[in-house]
Amino acid sequence: MEKTKKVSEAISGRDSEGVRQELMAKTKLLYCNLQDSYEVLSRSAKTSNIKAILNDFAREAERDCRELDSLSSKNFKLNVETAERHYGMFGQLLSADDSSMSEEEKVLIYALKLSDNLRNVFSIMSKEYKDSKIRDFFEMLSKHEIYRENELEQLYEDLVVKGEW
Repeated sequence: MEKTKKVSEAISGRDSEGVRQELMAKTKLLYCNLQDSYEVLSRSAKTSNIKAILNDFAREAERDCRELDSLSSKNFKLNVETAERHYGMFGQLLSADDSSMSEEEKVLIYALKLSDNLRNVFSIMSKEYKDSKIRDFFEMLSKHEIYRENELEQLYEDLVVKGEW
């Protein structure tokens, strides 16, 4: 006899639409908070190129926040840049002792941590729901954070590893 895992629409037993609406609201809040975090990091950065990319990320998070707010309950398509492959070049730095790092390195590492945490949350969420709209939505957001992490890692490599300040 083959064992099968029973998957329900929502663990809570609530209807899918209510769960989707709640998840959308919480995701919107995450992106609004992400905007604030990138703005704070940008103010902490000393060099103009790091300030610029963090300001770009803040504007992108603001746009994502607004777009999430305007999505209808039936449409879960966001217009965001995504990446299929995560480079993970500097994953070891996410848990490194930052006492010997410059302030600029710390800012970049913190930005990487923000994006990595969101990517992990969205990846988990994409696997937790049977509803394809929810699953696809969170998978796309996870890929969006992969894109952002890849950009941050490239910036870290250019500025810190190669010294191209």
